[in-house]
Amino acid sequence: MNRILFLASPFLFMACTFPTLQGGTNGNDRSDGGDQGESLLTGAMVVSPDGKYAVMQRNDVSVLLDIEHMTTQQMPEQVDRFVFEKSGKGGIAVLKTSQDVVSYTLPDLGEVWRADVTFHGAGTAKLARLSADDKHLLLGDESSLIVVSATDGEVRGTLPMDSDPAELSFVPNSDHALVVGQTFWKDHKPSTPVVDVNLVSMNYVPILIPNCEAPISVLPDASRAFLSPTFCEEGAESTPKESWTNPDPVSVIDLTSEGPVFLENLPGFGPVSMNEEGSLVVAYLDTERMDPSMFKDPSQVPSKSGKRYHIMTIDPESRKFELSPVGDVLPRFVLSKDGKQLLVDATVTLVRGEATVKASLDSSGKVTASISVFGESESLFGSFDLGGKKYTPFTGQPASLDRFVQMGDANRVFTLAMSTDGMGGYLYRIDLDTREATSLNRSLRDIGLLPDGETLLLRERMPAVQEVVGSTVNWYRSERYILSIDGKTELSSVIFTDSVPFQSGPTCEGYHDC
Repeated sequence: MNRILFLASPFLFMACTFPTLQGGTNGNDRSDGGDQGESLLTGAMVVSPDGKYAVMQRNDVSVLLDIEHMTTQQMPEQVDRFVFEKSGKGGIAVLKTSQDVVSYTLPDLGEVWRADVTFHGAGTAKLARLSADDKHLLLGDESSLIVVSATDGEVRGTLPMDSDPAELSFVPNSDHALVVGQTFWKDHKPSTPVVDVNLVSMNYVPILIPNCEAPISVLPDASRAFLSPTFCEEGAESTPKESWTNPDPVSVIDLTSEGPVFLENLPGFGPVSMNEEGSLVVAYLDTERMDPSMFKDPSQVPSKSGKRYHIMTIDPESRKFELSPVGDVLPRFVLSKDGKQLLVDATVTLVRGEATVKASLDSSGKVTASISVFGESESLFGSFDLGGKKYTPFTGQPASLDRFVQMGDANRVFTLAMSTDGMGGYLYRIDLDTREATSLNRSLRDIGLLPDGETLLLRERMPAVQEVVGSTVNWYRSERYILSIDGKTELSSVIFTDSVPFQSGPTCEGYHDC
């Protein structure tokens, strides 16, 4: 029986848990416990920085897991976004059913403070981030940024953004944050606000960059930031004389004591990846969407008759870059934990501006449609050595990187390849030393990794629990949380069952969460 993979699909089957992705940088890395402050979709979870707690999102309730004691409790109110304090003493929730923001102690969920924050537009926060010192909570609102004291919930100020805040990064070893607003177009050219906010003085310095909104990455020494979208499109046909000639560039921004300064746009597209030391930035290039005049060295301009896509490795200090051809389809790339290689996942690819590429796999993982990546026909999964600029295919089944963690030993990756029922994914182990992917024959809702880099947190759906009261049969959703070091054996586990039935009647249908 063949299993069909819709390459470059918006994960139609994973809408309740897994995000929409395109080719290029893969944003599904859960190694740090998940995205703090991102909207929690049903089936997803976020792990505290100290690894002691996790918040699990369910259909109607949110659940706090005490990982140290493997106990669960239903939270007083369902949360939309949750950020854990770095101290491990508490967390802050943006509620799902109201505009309240609540600070809780952990693990007893005692209420420290509650703030009624008025959110405009959609009526909920567009982002929620907590500074590294646990002092400042930043909330995104319509055309503004709300700064809240994380100590007592006092709203310290609302800063105008002139557009909705879209992305945010804290500047290392400082009291500053960089906030990226939404893009606007003038004369068919994009402008995106980038605002430097001093979280102590509440002073802010806005600039405009000639690019579209995207995640912003800051070097560890806080000297420079990089921003690059995957697509930068106006949505309307540009005039020949005033067209946007260099779509999706890599913007370089210097961070000075007076504020951010736009330095230049490099050819290419993103989002960018950066190694831990900040010595290497990775982006990509599309020969069909490049402006040759952007190249300072004309000899670097790749031929449009050659491979369409290239990996772009950038020296962040000199801004010099090298290009390595990929092929005519665009896989997903993940920077490995040691920063020495890219994991290449061509089970989801994108042909920009053309038809979606499709392939089918049989039960043994054999490809029945040829996709050329780095010249390797039918090689859907492998690694690219950033030093030697060489691609090596993996053996075993193609383990799609739809939801994954990179272990602390930098030799193993555990990933969930999406399942066609939309309820989660199948667990695989990828060995980077032997370059082999192995199915662990396990279906999970989500996967996380504790800060020790050794302990996996697995979220497994359980059959519904039946309760008979007189002539009434009630059904309750249930799931299990598991600690494991290899994805197979279990160190400990705990089962959580909803307190309210989802169905009453003689049969149990659709007992899952989505």
